[in-house]
Amino acid sequence: MSENNLSFPLSISIDNQAAIQSGEGFYSRPGSYLADRFRRMMQKLAKDHPDFDITIRWIPGHEGVHGNEEADKAAKLAATGKQHNSPRTRLPQYLRLDSLPLSISALKQAHRKASHSHWTRIWSKSPRFTRTQQIDPNTINRSFLKLTATFPKRLTSLLMNLRSRHIPLNRHLHRIGKSDSPNCAHCPQDEETIHHYLFDCSHVRHERHILTNTLGRKASSLPFLLTNIDAIHHLIRFINATKRFKTTFGEVKMPVPRPT
Repeated sequence: MSENNLSFPLSISIDNQAAIQSGEGFYSRPGSYLADRFRRMMQKLAKDHPDFDITIRWIPGHEGVHGNEEADKAAKLAATGKQHNSPRTRLPQYLRLDSLPLSISALKQAHRKASHSHWTRIWSKSPRFTRTQQIDPNTINRSFLKLTATFPKRLTSLLMNLRSRHIPLNRHLHRIGKSDSPNCAHCPQDEETIHHYLFDCSHVRHERHILTNTLGRKASSLPFLLTNIDAIHHLIRFINATKRFKTTFGEVKMPVPRPT
């Protein structure tokens, strides 16, 4: 049926309430061009036909409406491949273009997806990848960003330094030429690594005892201490109590409690 031989009243049945509501006004949002075009068509029909009378009604899933069921089948068939698209000559004039207007939100989403894939490939080749995976296998899925979303910046920086081992302990400081020795000042026979500081150093035995009493056996698991939100609270208390990083980080504030 063409515009020239329309007869009124007409009824259009749609199973998408959002599509019906989108026809109530013009929008500048991405992806709204089809709804805007439909509204312009309705305005033109109303102007050209004095007896204009069209009702748009919602139905549940094309139920019982033959035309809509056929439209649904045609749409599903077209979605399987371009070979099932309608001939261009049967499309409305504004759909005969080589390409439809691009959606800004879709472009942004595609860009983010491509960027994340590119970053994933680069990160998986990094020498730090295996080390980081041992602490948090979900780092590549942004688990660290989710974990620290409400953390103070100083705390986030400290946790990242602990994960990357770029922390002001003598092992790292010696490697970058900032310490004469990699060994612990209180345990001369042992290098001051993160593991030594958290689990072995006799100088912080009392603070470690409190941490262990609170967390139990899991207090000896570095991945647990650096990835569990509850454990991080107690880890920060331990770090503040030992004052080992006070020169660099000062008094590290506790994470903001998440809303329940």
